[in-house]
Amino acid sequence: MSAPVKTLPTTFRADGGTKAQRLRDAWRRHRFWLIVGTVFVVVTGGGLILGTSGQRSAGELSITNPAPEGAQAAATVLAGQGVDVTATDSMAATTAALGANGQGSSTVLVFDPQQLLSPEQGAELAASAAEHGSKIVAITPGPLLVGKFSGELASAGSLNTGREGIAANCAQPDALAAGSIVAPGSAGGAPEAPGGTVVKVYLGPESCFAPSGTAGAAGLLATTADGAVSALGSAAVVSNDGLARAGNAALTFRLLGSRENLVWYTASAKDIPVSAQPPSLAELTPQWVFPASAWLLLVGVIGMLWRGRRDGPLVVEPMPVVVKASETVAGRARLYQDAKAVDTAARTLQDATLNRLSHTLRLGGVAPPEAVAEAVSVHLGRDHQALFALLIHDVPRTEKDMLTMATQLAALEEEVARR
Repeated sequence: MSAPVKTLPTTFRADGGTKAQRLRDAWRRHRFWLIVGTVFVVVTGGGLILGTSGQRSAGELSITNPAPEGAQAAATVLAGQGVDVTATDSMAATTAALGANGQGSSTVLVFDPQQLLSPEQGAELAASAAEHGSKIVAITPGPLLVGKFSGELASAGSLNTGREGIAANCAQPDALAAGSIVAPGSAGGAPEAPGGTVVKVYLGPESCFAPSGTAGAAGLLATTADGAVSALGSAAVVSNDGLARAGNAALTFRLLGSRENLVWYTASAKDIPVSAQPPSLAELTPQWVFPASAWLLLVGVIGMLWRGRRDGPLVVEPMPVVVKASETVAGRARLYQDAKAVDTAARTLQDATLNRLSHTLRLGGVAPPEAVAEAVSVHLGRDHQALFALLIHDVPRTEKDMLTMATQLAALEEEVARR
């Protein structure tokens, strides 16, 4: 015995369609979390790669930075020549390293590209270097800082060096050994001028590499009379990019490699003074916060009293509630539409059409779908395969196909009713 005519489903359930449709539906439903998860994985993976890529630094004149602005080349060569190179990033670590290296055995390179050191800290470093008999080589120090390193040195501003090498033009032994130097690109934060590089220049008992070419004028290198403190006006001379040019390497290695220990000090946020006691929450809170909060609270209360919903009297509603059939049909249709359940909606239309055709042809309410389709074929004299496909087998893939099917089913019902 064949199965009876299907009845309308009482519970909504989407069939999902093809695999591609299910994938598209899943992408639409979970798109946000998939994107968030992908970003999380990429960020985490990038962090792990950066965290495990060694101890390299991207900082300017860092001894672990192989980039053009780094100083890995100079530090590596000095280490190969027997100089013990130690990188520090705070005043405390630098003075501790000078003390640990012993008397008269250290050179300290000072580089403060972000101008974090105060004049007092410069004086503290100079005092520590003098106490331990250490040399200071300051790279592009500011006017106040260079004065604290030595009263014999003074900043003379900035000059354009042009693109040619600058001759030593002085009697300082390290400068004479270098002959001439070139400062490529910007140096120490100084801008690159169209005709060359802007560098800082200094005056001292020995002023060398003057861009003006005049002996005794302010130059890129100034040293004290005893050679204990030097100021170099271009970080590019020491950098990986500039080290191999002209006499840059000779000047760098003679300034930094004359002692057995080199403390490579780059100022960092650790040098910013910290207050003795942490501020309280009340001290960190702006003074306008409390008046503004009280004002907002008052406005909120007034708003609630003005526009807030007030509960009215209870209303008795007769039970059971009667809902129109058209409303339930429209609600079910909206559910199908929201879920893109084209196949489920089409099957519902087919079942409803078969049910009505069965009654029209007086087959009863339990006739199987195949029997109804066959009866329609005989009644209309049409090809039964096309009617079977329309009433039973066809499954639309798009909303447009479903609308076409609905139109054909409605036309079929009218044609059966007319005959």
